[in-house]
Amino acid sequence: MQKTMTAALVMASLSTAAIASEDMHTKDPRNAGQKVGLEVQHNGDLKLIGGGGATNWYAGSDNQLVYQAEYELDSEYARVRGANFDSRFGGLYVDIISIADASVMSTVGFMLPITADNGKTLFFPSINYSYVAHDKKALRGVPDEIGGGNASHLSSLNLYILHPWNETHFSFIEMVGGKSFSGVEMEMYDVVWTQGMNSNILGQPAMVYFKGQYSRTEVYGQFTGAKGSLNSDEAKFSFGFELKF
Repeated sequence: MQKTMTAALVMASLSTAAIASEDMHTKDPRNAGQKVGLEVQHNGDLKLIGGGGATNWYAGSDNQLVYQAEYELDSEYARVRGANFDSRFGGLYVDIISIADASVMSTVGFMLPITADNGKTLFFPSINYSYVAHDKKALRGVPDEIGGGNASHLSSLNLYILHPWNETHFSFIEMVGGKSFSGVEMEMYDVVWTQGMNSNILGQPAMVYFKGQYSRTEVYGQFTGAKGSLNSDEAKFSFGFELKF
């Protein structure tokens, strides 16, 4: 009898988690549903995507634990991020990005979900701290009295906007802006527009999307050597899909 009750409680908790994830929009950062995906960029680079999480994994509030990992095969770009959202205070998250032969950026931040008066449009503003370890071949060492090493300490603001046009189509916008306050001087800006569609692929719930992205990074100051500054502008377009489980 005890085993039966335990099994029933486990099944009930799994069902509750599944319903909670399904109730959230597929692109909501709080959605803890399991997913795997593939993205193809305009230059032919392939990105592998995987993620998931848990809903109401502790008592006392509505909460979601989410994680996602991405890896681009050609550029060796890797990204791992995780967050915990709690209905009482918002979300705390960690985001680590590694770019081969360039830098590693580690970010911690606080995100506050906001719903517009129309009941559909969602805003996710966040404030963050980032630590960027630069490629030592590109930069000279920074004196210890202003941070030391080849690193930057940045503060940044993010804003995610999700607008479902109907049950099928949606737009998702990501905007990031950050500037260093210690170490190597740098600024970074990033804007991403995703136009997506909820669909089915071979009978499996899925999301299909087109994405455009513009990124600019400026590294400047006396520690960049004779070049004076190291700037990077990049525009990318991609098409992808994610299968939901």
